[in-house]
Amino acid sequence: MKYTYFPVLVIGLSLLVIAPAFANTPELVEKIQDRYQSISSFQGRFVQRNYINQEQKPREAAGTIAYSRPGKMRWNYETPDEQLLVTDGNTLWLYDPLLENVTVQVLQEVTQGTPLSFLLGAGDLTEEFTQRPVSQELTTVKDALVVELVPSSGLGELDFIQLGVRPDTFDLQQIVLMDSQGNYRILEFQEMAYNLELDAQQFHFEITAGMEVIRANE
Repeated sequence: MKYTYFPVLVIGLSLLVIAPAFANTPELVEKIQDRYQSISSFQGRFVQRNYINQEQKPREAAGTIAYSRPGKMRWNYETPDEQLLVTDGNTLWLYDPLLENVTVQVLQEVTQGTPLSFLLGAGDLTEEFTQRPVSQELTTVKDALVVELVPSSGLGELDFIQLGVRPDTFDLQQIVLMDSQGNYRILEFQEMAYNLELDAQQFHFEITAGMEVIRANE
């Protein structure tokens, strides 16, 4: 069975942990929010590791990521299978080249109050999540400041998230998403560059003839 790695479709232990610093001050969450809101665009690479109960090794995927304010984002999965998630701020396209299909959704219907809403620059961590002491050591970035946040309103399977940020700039380095079944995924951001001039066309998906189109909620 092919595994889907798209980070927003399933919102919601043994691993080497490199001594992160846990910070429980509300000011840190505000600094993370303020720093992210100051970014007009970024691009880089990501690694996603999914830790599933009863599986000895995590499922890993990697690719490139790009973001442009307001609300435009592109996740290009390169390994283990090519997949593409792209949004122009209104529509979300999920493209699987192997199956030759694309799922089309209204962005707001799948992001409101979720971690992706924060990444798109639309959400507010201080309003949509409640901070609490870090319950488990899950982040793996050396010297990161770590905060743990619980959704203020129910988000289905999502139990909590952890954010790992650079202590000098508060740039986001990792996101951990834990579900209610004890499964979690880690998104790590690498080789990041900020406030760039990006081609707007990469945040649009062109549906071509012969492609199967699946429209969600229809």
